Amino acid sequence: MRRQTALLLAVAAGIATLVTIGWLGHRLLQPARLPGAVPPGLISGANMPPEQGQAMADAIMALTLPDLAGKPQAIAQWRGKVLVVNYWASWCAPCVEEMPAFSRLQEKYSARGVQFVGIGIDDVEKMQAFVRRTPVAYPLLVGDAAGSQTPALQVRGLPTTIVIDRGGGLAGSRLGRLDEATLEPMLLRLVGD
Repeated sequence: MRRQTALLLAVAAGIATLVTIGWLGHRLLQPARLPGAVPPGLISGANMPPEQGQAMADAIMALTLPDLAGKPQAIAQWRGKVLVVNYWASWCAPCVEEMPAFSRLQEKYSARGVQFVGIGIDDVEKMQAFVRRTPVAYPLLVGDAAGSQTPALQVRGLPTTIVIDRGGGLAGSRLGRLDEATLEPMLLRLVGD
């Protein structure tokens, strides 16, 4: 009898643990939607200390990286635009999945002052082969893992997307795949519609 009771208690505790883990996982994957909140998955610059968000934006604007032809490109050349910087790699499936949407948004909003820039954490040869198979409508620069780990800018995984407003401030960031339906409303707000 004691053995059956102990077994039942262990099973009940296991089920309670699984339910709790499932509920917590659901809560983490389904952020609360507040009126006027930033789209799910984006972290507004307002949700972090202003100096931290500004340091992140400044660190990106200070980068000079080679393009696929080896020519140095300063990110600062796009100062004054809404800048969408996407860290990616050719071997990263979510990175590759979001790139067609980013190309569409680049073409749609470039005349309104939006500039996408892809920073590949990858071998330049692999990036060049990728672009031959899958054309991209925005510049791709060659980054490295060490360069993305400056104290103000730590890319913790791929893909990572960072949005900088026209004034050079952090408008939002996201670790993980970012879809068109989530990003486009933010771009519209930042370009003034």
